[in-house]
Amino acid sequence: MQGQDTTMIAVFKGSGIENVSNVTAGGIEIMEKIQTYQPTWYFIYLFLLIGLLAWIRLYYGNILIQTVQASTNVQVANRMFKDNSLLQKQLDNVLYLFYFLSMAFLLYYIELRVDLRPYELQGGLLYLFNLALLAGIFSGRVLLLNIAGILFNHIRIFREYLYNIFIFNKLSGLAVLPLIFLLIYTRGTLQELFFWITIFVLSCITVMRLIRGVVFSYRKEVSVFYLFLYLCALEIAPLVLLYRWLEGIL
Repeated sequence: MQGQDTTMIAVFKGSGIENVSNVTAGGIEIMEKIQTYQPTWYFIYLFLLIGLLAWIRLYYGNILIQTVQASTNVQVANRMFKDNSLLQKQLDNVLYLFYFLSMAFLLYYIELRVDLRPYELQGGLLYLFNLALLAGIFSGRVLLLNIAGILFNHIRIFREYLYNIFIFNKLSGLAVLPLIFLLIYTRGTLQELFFWITIFVLSCITVMRLIRGVVFSYRKEVSVFYLFLYLCALEIAPLVLLYRWLEGIL
């Protein structure tokens, strides 16, 4: 009975390895089994995300393909920004949501892996914290860049810059989903390999994002000084503040 209770409790906790003791009828022999488990909500959540991705691919089709192409082709990105159709806006909003959902779960996995517990949060509460954190950073960047656009009287250029940069947020959300599935449902060396592949993929997307920012600034004839000022104020500084904040609560 004790073993059953322990197993039921494990369904609602984070991923891990637990010793389960089976006591024989005579109460003499004790066998310890190592049981590896994954909470049920992991599978349900990932299954729903895969279903959402399938719906996006079916409903938006060519526009989704163009969004992926825009990550490597500046002309495609510019054309999509200028087109600004209702269907494109709908897809952008859905892909932003997909980015939050997939990246929040990946952060949750990494936090379990390295044993990070902001505010001692666990399970679903930790995941919701990640979701709110990503949404806050995203919204803050949009707000700051729009304010900068108004102050410098270049609101359209700043919005176009945001559109180009956020293409890589959407790409990250799409790219990490299959990798998350492999991370959760593999073990040992294979899981370690997929973890570093995930880090490598996200690093490549980050580098592509930085390159796009430089290329965009060059094409719009933005001075190197303003580009450096932007990188310090809106890219590097928030990361430093986030690190200091996490350092304070851990």
